[in-house]
Amino acid sequence: MALELAKTAENKIADFFERDDALSRLGRLHSHTLGVVEDVLKAPRPQEATHNVLDLAVQKVVQKLSWKLMTEAHATPSSVGIPALLDLCIAGVTSKFLINSTPYKVLEDLMEGQTIGTCEKVWELLESRKEKLTTPDFIAEKGRTTKASLCLLRMCNALLRRLSKTHNSVFCGKILVFLSFTFALSERSAVNLTGKANVTNVTVFEDEDAFDLAEATDAAKASEIVPGLEIDDDPSADVGPIDYNLYRTFWDLQSFFREHQMATQSAENWEKFFTELNVVLAAFEGNAFSPDDLERSRDLSGGPIHSADATMHEPESDSSTNSAEQGSQEHFFQPKYLTNSRLFRLQLRDPILRECMLTQFLIVFNDLARAKPPAGSTTPKAKFADLTERVVALLKQTPSDGEGFNEMVSNVLERERNWVKWKQEKCPGYEKYPSAADKEGSAPKQVVKRARRQLTSPLLEQILSESSKPSQILEKIKGKERASEVPLTAYTDRFKEAWDPENGMEEEYWPDKDEMVCWRTMRAVMKASVDHLGLAVEGTGALVKGVLGIGANDAIKKEQQKDDKKPDREVAKDHSSGIKRERSDSLKRTQNGNEPPVKRERMGRGRIRDDDIEDGEA
Repeated sequence: MALELAKTAENKIADFFERDDALSRLGRLHSHTLGVVEDVLKAPRPQEATHNVLDLAVQKVVQKLSWKLMTEAHATPSSVGIPALLDLCIAGVTSKFLINSTPYKVLEDLMEGQTIGTCEKVWELLESRKEKLTTPDFIAEKGRTTKASLCLLRMCNALLRRLSKTHNSVFCGKILVFLSFTFALSERSAVNLTGKANVTNVTVFEDEDAFDLAEATDAAKASEIVPGLEIDDDPSADVGPIDYNLYRTFWDLQSFFREHQMATQSAENWEKFFTELNVVLAAFEGNAFSPDDLERSRDLSGGPIHSADATMHEPESDSSTNSAEQGSQEHFFQPKYLTNSRLFRLQLRDPILRECMLTQFLIVFNDLARAKPPAGSTTPKAKFADLTERVVALLKQTPSDGEGFNEMVSNVLERERNWVKWKQEKCPGYEKYPSAADKEGSAPKQVVKRARRQLTSPLLEQILSESSKPSQILEKIKGKERASEVPLTAYTDRFKEAWDPENGMEEEYWPDKDEMVCWRTMRAVMKASVDHLGLAVEGTGALVKGVLGIGANDAIKKEQQKDDKKPDREVAKDHSSGIKRERSDSLKRTQNGNEPPVKRERMGRGRIRDDDIEDGEA
């Protein structure tokens, strides 16, 4: 009966998962299935049984979509409807219709049956919905394990095992970044608690017979060189003698790097580890870097190191396209070095390989510092301190930036020690709060009383108490250096000083050339002598001359000189014409009805007599 329910649910989900009302149809399907489970199957936990039936139905639908995606030409996850099914599963979990691991189970089933290229496209669907898939409905906040979190870890670990660290390093990085985003910092799944090592990374090197044969072949080729033929200098010519013991010891150390705990398994391994370390360090110390080595190191560090396989399999027709996209898609990786004995002389002088070896030494020392030496060993654990000093000295001498690289490695190892210690202590809270004893022992803080602000001041009380004039109040409250009104004479004196020829001031420095001085002078004239503002149209200089009376006195003198030169007859004519003009003006005003004609005539005669008196006195 349960299989029939799952088959029915599979057909219905396959029919409506791409429709707009898919969630409501899923809700009705959940209610129907729950009723059948309760009434017919009589399950002890009907809700859990219903979730299992619907989860099985979704897996069957995903199986069909995965087959369609793999067999149909030009099929994509979007074309077969995977995004719609994934969104329906997320909404179903939020509405309590499905179990919380269903969306991750959909992705896991898809990636198990698809190629790496298709898995990258499916992973993009996961990243675009990470905000929904990492809510408390799926991943618990406090590190509690859920079915969804276990399914996610299982899917990511399976993907990482399939991916190549060199060819798919970007995809590996995306997976690790998503795990860091999803799980809390206190999640213990990020630590290798059991201490398992990657024992599958085996380094194979030549035996003694192959080594001797290669040396003999190289010696025979060197003897066949034609005399007088110019050849390039051999970079390995100045390297000391190389024997099989040094070659074997150099590459045999990789077994300890692969599995650190092998050194503590027996006293023989412990002593062998220290012996081989001393041999390799002595070889490094005896082969200093030459200028050619430094130049080669700069050339290698100046550009990216690409995979040889990627270059070999690159199609020629797409070389221009790939070269254009290379700048944005470059990724770097550390290759596994060749163990050919003919390269060993060069490898001893290779700065990059030496840097890698010395870094491995420091990592091993950091791990074995917490281990106990095996019983029966003669080399003390304190020997690690001397070896560390030798390794650090060699690392600082390694080009191109040995000092900076050594500092970076030291910081990383220090953080690693703190990280492992925190994980081993079951991730305690790292926010430190004062304990009760610290609170009791600390001196009580003195309570600082805030001074009450007075709403009044003595000056305000004095002003309010006395009945003084407003002008007196303003005089009391204004500041000592408060700006006051500048008198007009202060500006006119500046003009007089500038116009005085004895001062010898150049015209370009006169105050009437300064717009601000002109503007302030006009404001002062407006307040003190408004009757001269008519001269402002001629400029500030004419206005100041009018205020000072410089131009008016000259005009009066000229008029007086003209009057003195006139004969008496012309003066009499002027007086008579003036009298006639005044009489005609008075008659006109009389006709207009303003004043009586007699009165106006008398007033005119009175003015004439006054003028005659003034002329006579003059």
